[in-house]
Amino acid sequence: MLISLFLVSLLAADPYPPQDLLKRGLLALEQGKIADARADLEQAAQTEPKNAFVWAALAQTYLKSKEPNLAATAAETAEKIAGNDPVVDHALAMYYSEVGQLDHAAKLDPQIAFYWTKEFLERGEFTKAADLAQSGLASHSKDVQLVLALGVARYGQRRFDDAIVEFLKVIDIDPKIEQPYVFLGKMLDQAGPHLDEITKAYQAWAARDPRSAKAELLLAKALLAANSRDERVGTLLRKSIALDASDWQSHYELGALLEGKHNYPEAAKELERSIELDPKQPEPHYHLARVYDRLGEPERAQAERELHERLTAANPAH
Repeated sequence: MLISLFLVSLLAADPYPPQDLLKRGLLALEQGKIADARADLEQAAQTEPKNAFVWAALAQTYLKSKEPNLAATAAETAEKIAGNDPVVDHALAMYYSEVGQLDHAAKLDPQIAFYWTKEFLERGEFTKAADLAQSGLASHSKDVQLVLALGVARYGQRRFDDAIVEFLKVIDIDPKIEQPYVFLGKMLDQAGPHLDEITKAYQAWAARDPRSAKAELLLAKALLAANSRDERVGTLLRKSIALDASDWQSHYELGALLEGKHNYPEAAKELERSIELDPKQPEPHYHLARVYDRLGEPERAQAERELHERLTAANPAH
């Protein structure tokens, strides 16, 4: 797949006047006619030795000819001539990906860096993902996809402070992207000195999009993390439910809040609704068991306690 993308890039974006040798060589390479491609492209390199596209194509041709040293030399030549041309960088990044030099590929092209970072994230190889994202960011520090991916990798490594820093960077670059807000909401107990900045980010999101139930929920959670007695929390949670009654977490947070205020009948209703929406979440069962105890229903409390234990054992991350 990478070689096809490589050829499309060169055929579509060569800024030089069309050259029959280059076009013929690229088409031969695409068709697997390696000897024909090599002959045409080597001749094209003699005719236009400063054409980075020719050398990038030769790198692929030599690679297909199983001549890695010639391929490496051609790639280096293309890179020197290209002068940070994004199309040549993209093509060379795909070449370096094929030869296993992912760090080099990542530095050349943020798209390739993100492609491989995402691959490692999906495999759960968080350290490799973080290292590759950092390689890409060394040359493309404001690439929002890479910053977000680095944040996810740090989260996977349980390096929460580093993850928070990266997610806040994403919000600074593009505040309309929702994922960093959601991830930050999972780390509020780890926020420390970042909590005020996170809260301000949620406030800005809620002000910008007053119809967002998620913004109201996350702002409520941030305020609660700062001050368990903040009177605004209940209002925000009820607004979140009014905007989207299908989110188990809003009902859970409101139920836990009402439990803390000793309003056990209303707390039970919210916690029961949370469980109806997502019965596999252990936290609502834990709080509902406590509420049933307060309501004088020990059998129901015991049943919820057992459910909580089973769900927690099945998913230790909770």
